[in-house]
Formats: sequence, structure tokens, C-alpha cells
Amino acid sequence: MKRYFFVLSLLVFTLFSCSSALAGCKAAGCKAAPVRLLELEIGAAMVTPSAKLDFDKNKVGYNVEAELRCNFKSRPFDIGLRIDGDTFNRQLKVNKDLLKFRSLSAMVVFDVNINRKGVFSPFIGVGVGGGLTSNEAMRFKDVVNQPIKETVNSAAFTIMPRVGVEIFHRARVSLYYKYIKNTNSHFGLSVGYVIGGGRK
Repeated sequence: MKRYFFVLSLLVFTLFSCSSALAGCKAAGCKAAPVRLLELEIGAAMVTPSAKLDFDKNKVGYNVEAELRCNFKSRPFDIGLRIDGDTFNRQLKVNKDLLKFRSLSAMVVFDVNINRKGVFSPFIGVGVGGGLTSNEAMRFKDVVNQPIKETVNSAAFTIMPRVGVEIFHRARVSLYYKYIKNTNSHFGLSVGYVIGGGRK
């Protein structure tokens, strides 16, 4: 129940910030924005853990993401809500078993866009929020000291700096680092498609 309340709170905050920015712009007599107000990005990423910890190898994993953004009028900024999930494996040194590391995050994201009117529009931004992790751990519990896999779930703070480029107002390529506990933190290279947005 708490996780749904958290995501709902982030969504309310995002929509409130978007409407406040729009109202402030109208009051200041801003000119029409070069891009539409709302856009939705659907994407996927290749991820790799940022630390090996006590494991033998890190395995490349993947991430799926959805991001709703509001473009500021006459300003090169956007703010939005991002929900994503990722998974990757690490290999044990002893018996070479693979352990799964998964996380689900909800973040408020903020970007500064450069050359938003152009075909290629670089951006730099950050996401801040929280998430849930679900990781496998190896325990030695039975009488013959055989390893047993257990799943450990926990909540965590999340922060995600990123840089990227938007191409033709539709495709977005991003390089990011997501911190969500040492066990689940990773680098990611994502490709997304934007619905909405674009030049008016």
C-alpha cells in the first residue's frame, strides 16, 4: 500500500509542478512553446552493475522504462515522472551460481535541453525518488552446510544523473548512472521513443 501512495504522491507533485509552470508562463505573457506540452517516452536499456562487490563476475542486464514529461513554456526545461524496472545477475566465486538483482523505481526527473528546436537536442538531467529491491543471497543453513538461495527485499532511495540526445523529437538516447543501494546501482545505456511532444 505504501508503494502505491509513494508513486501517487510523485505523480501529483509532477502534475502540480507542470501546471504551476504553465500558469506562471501565461501570467508572464510567454510566447508559444516550440514543443508540445506533454510527452510520453517508452524505452529499454542495457545495464551493467557499477560494483563487483564480493562476486566473481557481473553480467549485463536490462531495464524497461516509461516516462511522462511536461515541457516548460519558453524555457529549455522539462519535468516528469519516471517508472522503471531493471534486472541483472552476478556470479558467485565458489560454485559459479548466478544470483539475480532486481529493482523497481519511481522518480521525479528534471532535464535541461539544449537546442530544443533543432533536429539534435542534447539534454542533461537528474531523477530523484525511491525504489524497491529484490535480490538473491546465498545462505548456509542446513546440517550439511549446503548453500541455499534466499530472496531479500528492501526499500531504497534512488538518484539518477543522466545525459543524452533527442533526435527528430522522437528518438532519445541516454547514458545514466542509477544509485539504488550498492547492490543494485548500475550504469545504463537506453533508447526510447517519444509519443507527443515535438514541435508545434
